[in-house]
Amino acid sequence: MAIKMNSGNHDYFNRLQLKIEQAQADNKPFLHYVKRQLELLEEAHDEFVAKAQKEGFDINAPKVGEIEVQQYSAMRALAEKWGLPSEKYDNLIKNVQVRIFGKENYENFFGK
Repeated sequence: MAIKMNSGNHDYFNRLQLKIEQAQADNKPFLHYVKRQLELLEEAHDEFVAKAQKEGFDINAPKVGEIEVQQYSAMRALAEKWGLPSEKYDNLIKNVQVRIFGKENYENFFGK
């Protein structure tokens, strides 16, 4: 599932992707573009949560948590693809899972 961004951010994300590809082709630094992409994805997540709450969705509902985990997983994959730290996203995923399932069930389902 793709992370939904407003059209302006979606266009910006795609422009950053083109800059990454061009910088790679030119053998120039590009990780600052990837980091900005990660920031955009994090902003999209925050917008999702705010919108869900505004529309009356229970933030502790499994479906909301599932979408959050998918979003954080996409961020983790992007970070890992370029060798950037991904532990932040592992922790955010864990926090969502604990919030949805409770600490005891988290440990039963996902281990320590």
